Amino acid sequence: MKTKLIFLLLLTLLSLSTYGQVVIKGKVTDAETGDPIPFASVLLQGTSVGNSTDFEGNFLITSSSRADSLLVTYIGYLPQAKALESGNEHTINFQLRPSDIQLDAFVFVAGENPAYDIIRKAVDKKKQFDKRNLNAYETKNYTKIEIDIDHVSEAFTKRKAVQKVTAVLDSIKQLTNDEGEKILPVFFSETLSSFYFRNNPELKKEVVEKSKVTGVGITDGSTASQITGSAFQEYNFYKNWLNILEKEFVSPIADGWRGFYDYDLLDSIKIGEDSVYALQVYPLREQDLAFTGTIWINKETYALKQVDLTIPREANLNFIERIKIQQELTATEQGALIPSKTRVQVKIGQITPKTAGLLAKFYTSVDSISIGNPKPTSFFNQAVVLQPDFDSEGAEFWNQNRKDPLSTEELAVLQMVDTLNKIPVIRFYSEGLKFLATSYLPIGKFDLGPWPGFFNYNNVEGVRLGAGFRTNMKFSNKWALEGYAAYGFLDQRLKYHGGVTRILDRNRWTTVKISTQKEIDQVGLEMENLAGNSVFLAASRFGTLRKPFISTNHKLELRRELFKGFILSGGLKLNHFDPLYNFYHRDEVGSELKSEFNTTEAKIGVRYGRDETFIINDNERISLGPSRWPIFAVNYSQGFKWLKGEYNYSKMNLVISQKLNMGMLGISKYEAEAGKVFGEVPYPVLENHLGNETLFYTTAAFNTMNFNEFASDQYFSIRYRHFFEGFLLNKIPLIKKLKWRAVANANVLFGSVSEANKSHAPVMDPEGFPLQPFQGLDSNMPYLELGYGVENIFKFFRVDFFHRMTYLDDPDTKPFAVKVSAQIIF
Repeated sequence: MKTKLIFLLLLTLLSLSTYGQVVIKGKVTDAETGDPIPFASVLLQGTSVGNSTDFEGNFLITSSSRADSLLVTYIGYLPQAKALESGNEHTINFQLRPSDIQLDAFVFVAGENPAYDIIRKAVDKKKQFDKRNLNAYETKNYTKIEIDIDHVSEAFTKRKAVQKVTAVLDSIKQLTNDEGEKILPVFFSETLSSFYFRNNPELKKEVVEKSKVTGVGITDGSTASQITGSAFQEYNFYKNWLNILEKEFVSPIADGWRGFYDYDLLDSIKIGEDSVYALQVYPLREQDLAFTGTIWINKETYALKQVDLTIPREANLNFIERIKIQQELTATEQGALIPSKTRVQVKIGQITPKTAGLLAKFYTSVDSISIGNPKPTSFFNQAVVLQPDFDSEGAEFWNQNRKDPLSTEELAVLQMVDTLNKIPVIRFYSEGLKFLATSYLPIGKFDLGPWPGFFNYNNVEGVRLGAGFRTNMKFSNKWALEGYAAYGFLDQRLKYHGGVTRILDRNRWTTVKISTQKEIDQVGLEMENLAGNSVFLAASRFGTLRKPFISTNHKLELRRELFKGFILSGGLKLNHFDPLYNFYHRDEVGSELKSEFNTTEAKIGVRYGRDETFIINDNERISLGPSRWPIFAVNYSQGFKWLKGEYNYSKMNLVISQKLNMGMLGISKYEAEAGKVFGEVPYPVLENHLGNETLFYTTAAFNTMNFNEFASDQYFSIRYRHFFEGFLLNKIPLIKKLKWRAVANANVLFGSVSEANKSHAPVMDPEGFPLQPFQGLDSNMPYLELGYGVENIFKFFRVDFFHRMTYLDDPDTKPFAVKVSAQIIF
């Protein structure tokens, strides 16, 4: 009986305790973007009871204390309070608005800022926690990306094409931000992947297991799936510098932190089982490429626990209103930290008041972390690999395998993007933009183009009309065909090109290509050497052609990546040179003057980029460039007197290029090249240095040199460019508002021509009329030009001013030149 009474008493007390307990749950989100706000403080007003939101913005408070209201605060946002109704269970959601108010720094009259000691200890222990010190690791990743049209202006919605879209979308739940502005989703993707890392050498690889890509204008998700995984969403704050949008931002725990940041110790709190310091960080100079926000550092280990950092609009970034990075880190068995969850928001403002902005959201979660067991180097040959059935799964698979269920808003996004893809006017504009960007229009198994070759006009061909095609993956993923034909109405000549490529291996990219071509080319401006400078090439082929000739060639080309970053190429080329200008050269004996000549040339080359990243777009392999290490390329060519070849000669050249991070001074890029031609050949076979008489700036040319001005059989050149970012002009008040950025150039060329090769270019033709001799450089005097300029004018344009410092005696030289270009930079 006594036992029963005790049990009843305990039960009664428990019931009374439960009855008096208040349970409050909810979610805190950004009022403008709708994204969750992690690490926000939630407090019962008038008490010390509260909690912090998790990475998804959720919170849960259980307390016997009661209050009239609930208060949410977070740095960078306006605080918000909501009343608590009567009852024991509450669900309250908050939408916080960003604040433009910046907290003033604390001023310490005596002694050192206590935050400095914390940062100093965190920096001292960086090596212990940097994941790059792991021998190897593997993770399973889930990545989600959403892109929306934001800030839709009234003028934008009144456009006829836009009204056709909104009329269709009226039947779907409209997505708005907290201010009632409509958001129009245009892209949504989900990716499940395996990520691999190994050290010594540092190599990375992502295997995309499953991917679902839905986007306006996207008909084949294979290319998009290679860049929507986690490999391109990696942010390691244990690096001194983080590359974001091709710019280098300094980490709050960089070795040189005192030169870039100031800090405030905000609080000492508990996150899970860890006691941490919460520190506010902000740049010493608002124009620096640095972060502002909050970082949390473990009290015992001084390891980063989590970060919530923003790149403010004061940083000299184009179009970008805000970049926000939130990250939660997890310790591995060996102590190094790996981000377990990362969320990135990129808000792109309106270019003009009559356009719309963009909002891009990236989310990555990591689990199944495995340390050790490094894969062999050959495993990393391809940075991103798609599994054969990567896009085969439907909605049921994703419902079961995504770590976090999609929100109601995200489900509405998927429905809206699917609907947009079916609207004719959307398909028309999206296909049109792709046609302009890629130069090709997909039509079934074939792509029509390139459009720059449809029409041309110059002094040799007059009006030139042409058309071409290439096959795509729908035709074959092993065979690629291409070709075009063009006709000039003045010279009445047919030009053509045709090629067949066999893709032998898509993992270790291996191809064999056979092609034939008859085309008008220009000495020193050969089309195959300017394939990556389409605007400059197009400009140089309009109007007056310089030293034009008919080139008829047949080529066999082979290419294979032997191991990560190391590409071996080779081939054979038979070429017939038929000049359309007054050109003669001496035959091998040196007695007879000839106009045409043939060459047969075998070529072998190697190219090595230690950290160069490639993706496969349809049947092409595209380089995304290196991140740190230089790229080396060595090429050797041998000319033979067989298969109609008339000369024995050898050509060798070495090219080194690299991007250098100069910290707060900006970014430098250089290309150094050295080469030599062995043997006696006509000057079109020599190295005819690329000049630039067009209005357009190009990094491939000497911009104050005339076309065909200099040729060399041995040479060394270096082209150096420096981008000051905001280092100089950000200190001038008016220029700072315009966000102009200073640039500088220095181009140097050493070269010479042997007497034997000079003898191949006679000064008189067979009729006794003078010929235009080619000019060689003085081996004791380099060609030098210096340049300076401003980029980011009206956010798109760049103007460069070049001064030619040497070889000024020729009256045809231009000692000063102005070049313009257009570019999209951030």
